[in-house]
Amino acid sequence: MGSQLIHQLVSWAAGLRYDDIPAHTAALARSQIISNLAAVRASAAHPLGGKIVAAFGTPFEGDARQTAHVLAALSMCLEYDEVAYSGHPSASCVNVALAYAGQEQLDGRQLITAVVAANECATRFQAGMLLGSFFRGQSATYTHLLGAAVARLHAQEHKTAIWEDAVGLAFGILPTPVEHAFLNSDAKVLVAATPVRMALDACDAAVAGLAGPHDVLEGPDGVLAALSDVPMPDAVVAGLGRRWHTDTLSFKRYPASAYLQAAFECAERIAAGAGAIDPDDVAVVRVDGSILTFLLQHKAAPFLAEADTATAALTFSVGYGIATILLTGSLTTADLAGDGLRDPVRWALADKVEVRHDKNLTRRMVAATVPLGEALRQAGPRAMQVPAIAAFGDEAQELLAELGPPSESFADATMAIGARVEVELRDGTTLVEELGQATGMAGPPTRDTHQELVAAKFTASGGHADALVDLYRLDELDAGAAATAVRKALA
Repeated sequence: MGSQLIHQLVSWAAGLRYDDIPAHTAALARSQIISNLAAVRASAAHPLGGKIVAAFGTPFEGDARQTAHVLAALSMCLEYDEVAYSGHPSASCVNVALAYAGQEQLDGRQLITAVVAANECATRFQAGMLLGSFFRGQSATYTHLLGAAVARLHAQEHKTAIWEDAVGLAFGILPTPVEHAFLNSDAKVLVAATPVRMALDACDAAVAGLAGPHDVLEGPDGVLAALSDVPMPDAVVAGLGRRWHTDTLSFKRYPASAYLQAAFECAERIAAGAGAIDPDDVAVVRVDGSILTFLLQHKAAPFLAEADTATAALTFSVGYGIATILLTGSLTTADLAGDGLRDPVRWALADKVEVRHDKNLTRRMVAATVPLGEALRQAGPRAMQVPAIAAFGDEAQELLAELGPPSESFADATMAIGARVEVELRDGTTLVEELGQATGMAGPPTRDTHQELVAAKFTASGGHADALVDLYRLDELDAGAAATAVRKALA
């Protein structure tokens, strides 16, 4: 790979300026900031968010480190954050940039640039280790080590040597999530917040002169090899400055995994068309989805305990989400607590939901850019080294051959996690909706409407219209106005 990966990444990121970023990419990053602020608002109004604030303080009332930490916890706790190829970048990339923007007096363009620089580095790193048993989308704690460090260092305009030491130090100790704790408690709120704090410590250490290993990512003993069955250092730096991972952003309409968005939208359409559905009239609800939806439901199922279900498991539950939508017409963050969560009728309907794997939906999902297709294109024949892929034998090899080479650009990136929902009533009536891709997921419609989508999310979270107007024109704001706009957005 020539020069070390950290050097290649941070040399590029340190030199990135707003005018280097394509206009459509910068616009997506602005929407990412608005969507993230909406998620923070929604979480702060939820009982779990209240506990986070009680533990770590109110954002922007402490120093930048404290603000970054609590924002990271709030943005992820209700699974209302954004996704990209690869991973969930906003918790670190956006929130650390927001936290340091006021302190460093960044104008709107500088703030957006710091976010994009962090997005590109963090998602590229996760893309390089995506294929393997250690891959965990949102619980990939190590992604936030890089995202947090880059966002802060770009905001503070440090010399490249400081960047290299800080990133090397950040990767010296990897925080590893425990899946049982992630799904059966509130530990998930720390999955980004803890590595954010670790990365900021590493930055402080590097500024003070501590040295980090600049070659920690690559090689047989490096971080990529430790985390992946098929480490892909080539994916970390492929197309720097030409292939923008920020272009792959997807925005959720529901507080739930991206793997569930299409199924929930189908249920919402059924509820809108059928009106009030008596749960006693429902015989069964069948959900056909890709392998990702199927596996997610089975991962969450052992941790569902009705009113005692941890929020993390609740946001992974196909049954609870669909039952809520069929009964109320929607799923909001308010449904993740309170009377709805304690409603035995809702849980009885959730028990009637069956999730099935549809191979055609899986093939369509894999053919898209996010969350897996581009990683398989980048890996090529190497993907057969992953045991879960090799188990499919000739079928997997055929699929890999169909995918073709890696994409030269992500300007046309897609995320096609579809679903089919069928509600069978006891009188024999069947209500069916099918979607190949949920609203808000990466693709042509989202590229055309992302501003409207995040505006709806922001106002639904209680955000004020005048704050939204300022955020729309973030790239026009000076440092004082940008800081005011961010604070107003959370007021």
